[in-house]
Amino acid sequence: MNEIVIKRCINCNHVGRFTPDFLKCNKCGEEGLQVTSMTDEEFCILCDVAPKNNEFRSLMIDLKEKDLIDYQLKMSQFRAHLQQQETSTSQTTNTVRCPRCGSANITAGQRGYSLLTGFVGSGRTVNRCANCGHKWSP
Repeated sequence: MNEIVIKRCINCNHVGRFTPDFLKCNKCGEEGLQVTSMTDEEFCILCDVAPKNNEFRSLMIDLKEKDLIDYQLKMSQFRAHLQQQETSTSQTTNTVRCPRCGSANITAGQRGYSLLTGFVGSGRTVNRCANCGHKWSP
């Protein structure tokens, strides 16, 4: 497997992943790619923070070369932000929602008494949507 390095084009400032022997830019087609000091993990974080914003990645490379402490501070903020987004996404996916209207305003309770069946099945638990009234088994 080929090693991947982060390179920047000296002609158009395009930043991307390349093999060490790759010499031409994917964007402008010109030769003149410079190997950067950015790791693949850092590149992935910047791509997640600002997708398709090549200028931002190029500025972050410049910041790493000029002020490493400020760069590391910003990268730790980006990591924390991405971790917070992942946590909120996982909490959203674990929320029970109504299959009819999608509301998260759900109550669970006993089925109750029916004139037709009496107390048969009254101990069974059902979910009720407080938005549309739909009932279903958990």
